[in-house]
Amino acid sequence: MALKVAFDPYGGLDPRQIPVYSVAETAHYLWLPEATVRTWVCGYQYPTRTDGPRRAPRIVEPAKASPLLLSFDNLVELHVLTAIRRGHRLRLAKIRRALDYVRSELGSTHPLLTEQFETDGVDLFVRRLGLLNASQDGQYAIEDVLAIHFRRIERDEHGLALKLFPFTRKHDRPAAADNAPRFVAIDPRLAFGRPVIAGSRVPTREVGERFWAGDSITVLAEEYGRSATEIEEAVRWERLTAAA
Repeated sequence: MALKVAFDPYGGLDPRQIPVYSVAETAHYLWLPEATVRTWVCGYQYPTRTDGPRRAPRIVEPAKASPLLLSFDNLVELHVLTAIRRGHRLRLAKIRRALDYVRSELGSTHPLLTEQFETDGVDLFVRRLGLLNASQDGQYAIEDVLAIHFRRIERDEHGLALKLFPFTRKHDRPAAADNAPRFVAIDPRLAFGRPVIAGSRVPTREVGERFWAGDSITVLAEEYGRSATEIEEAVRWERLTAAA
């Protein structure tokens, strides 16, 4: 009698590394301009006075270059990179050099993905940027902003990203962002990596479409077995990402 083989929709690949997200989707999930995402994963061309145009290298290596598609791992890397850029407006060249230094020191090809960056690497990174005592001119220290973003990442036993809880509301202050709800999750093992209500397999897009088609929050909560608050947050998330 032949043994039954467990169904594997990923063909033996790690779902975190499969290219599934377009630039537009990634930009919506992280509340970034599409041009910013494209610059971070493709690099950009710039003019010089003597040598003609040059190309600045990418910061994040995309899962697939042509056609351009990003993976869950890329999504997490860009989530962390967003924390680095917001509030401090650091030059990309400086960030790139600092990350190269951290890669060398930690022996990691993707430091933004690992728990090691969250612990040892942040100090190395901040020192390399020369941002010690960076909390000035109304800015929050970059370590604080990074810590808030790290807490939105759930990791596996190896310290690698397993889930991402994207921000469902916009916040001007880090303290408010740190207390933001986690009702929406992106898990590459569920719904092909599309956002779901945390703790379930319910895609937020499905919830949003049904709400806009006329179903009430109460009806949706009953049918999906989730709280009204979770349904409301799913609708809020879909409305905001659609408008991003």
